[in-house]
Amino acid sequence: MRPLLGLLLVFAGCTFALYLLSTQLPRGPTLGSPEETGGRSLWFPSDLAELRELSEVLRDYRKEHQAYVFLLFCSAYLYKQCFAIPGSSFLV
Repeated sequence: MRPLLGLLLVFAGCTFALYLLSTQLPRGPTLGSPEETGGRSLWFPSDLAELRELSEVLRDYRKEHQAYVFLLFCSAYLYKQCFAIPGSSFLV
């Protein structure tokens, strides 16, 4: 029972650390005026033009915060690999 509790604690700790990394992102560029995007910097695109705009915003964000994006990507990849969560191949 003790090893299972230890595994659950490690899983919970890693989940919380990844949650903090993904919610405490540095501020990035916003696209357009706050009225157009609702003050959001990320959104789900509804057509191809919005997908292109979002792609440009994400490229700019990656250029400005390259180290943070690399840390978040590596953390998410290791988390998925360590706990055998399917979908790691989509990250590459």
